[in-house]
Amino acid sequence: MIIDIDLEKCTSCGDCDPVCPADIIHMEEKAGRLVPVLKHVEHCVTCFNCEIFCPVQCIDVHPIVRRRPLPW
Repeated sequence: MIIDIDLEKCTSCGDCDPVCPADIIHMEEKAGRLVPVLKHVEHCVTCFNCEIFCPVQCIDVHPIVRRRPLPW
């Protein structure tokens, strides 16, 4: 389950939105900037796609998981 998105570190690239199979992450405009917003987090399937594809590693899916899948 997605634990945290560091909005200070987020570059608003939007890469996390289309790779989420459960449609939890949505890019929305807030304060004149696109930011990822979590909706229905309880439906997260812990696939790590958002964390893997984030170019600045601002998404933390599950902090106790030490071996995360690789994108290749």
